[in-house]
Amino acid sequence: MQLVLASESPFRRRALDLIGVAYETCPCRIDEKAIRDDDPRRLTQQLAEAKARHIARQYPAAIIISGDAVAAKGRRIFEKPRDKQEAALFLRELSGGEFQFITSLAVLNSQTDRMLSAVETLNITFRPLIETEIERYISRYDVLSYAGAFEDDAVHLFAERIAGSYNIGTALPVSRLVLFLREQG
Repeated sequence: MQLVLASESPFRRRALDLIGVAYETCPCRIDEKAIRDDDPRRLTQQLAEAKARHIARQYPAAIIISGDAVAAKGRRIFEKPRDKQEAALFLRELSGGEFQFITSLAVLNSQTDRMLSAVETLNITFRPLIETEIERYISRYDVLSYAGAFEDDAVHLFAERIAGSYNIGTALPVSRLVLFLREQG
């Protein structure tokens, strides 16, 4: 059965490349702001499932893989920043504290309409950042493409502590993806 990744994210493509399966990509263009939830785990799961269902309309006999990710600190959810000023604000807020990087995975068999989904969390503690580090990071990386305005390199640069499902390098829980693909046949 055909595998379709409902994303153009290089991180999510890396997840599928890691497990060595043939797939095609079909970027999903839904209005993510139309789906809102105060709980970051529910929000990412709802978004991942909505993306899979949207792409399934184009592929009636495929396994659709989608995901979503946010950073969260308390009840504050950090999605992709609107601009570099907001990216700097996000990094200042995450500086010197613990937060979560939350990823959701949805795997939908469009023939049977069977949806498998999961949410995994990585707890990260950033050391206190100074303004020049934030400015340098923002000028060097495409921060507008990353939930929370950071990606894997920032974790290497800024993190004091990491615990949980290491999912930031792929923005999908890869181990769970393997299990879901097995279950979907």
